[in-house]
Amino acid sequence: MRFFSLTLLILGPLLAAPVLAAAGRPVEGARTLLVVGPSHGLTDILRRAGGRPIGPTQAPMALLAVAETHPETFAERLKTEGAWLVVDGAIAARICGA
Repeated sequence: MRFFSLTLLILGPLLAAPVLAAAGRPVEGARTLLVVGPSHGLTDILRRAGGRPIGPTQAPMALLAVAETHPETFAERLKTEGAWLVVDGAIAARICGA
């Protein structure tokens, strides 16, 4: 247990850094978005905002998405519908093979 706590203490900031860096990137003009939200209902949020999921699978609290219509306002619509964080998903899409 102590080893796990120390590992988490050391690796936590290292794992969070790419997410925080991506959060700073503007999403205007991004074709693929990484959407973070509640684990239950994230797909519903996406559909209400006018988008669809892409990629082979969905993470517990995130998914890659593209807009079906009006991509220029998609990020704002996602936030209005309840997404916690919307960032440019280009890097995640490359990693995930989407």
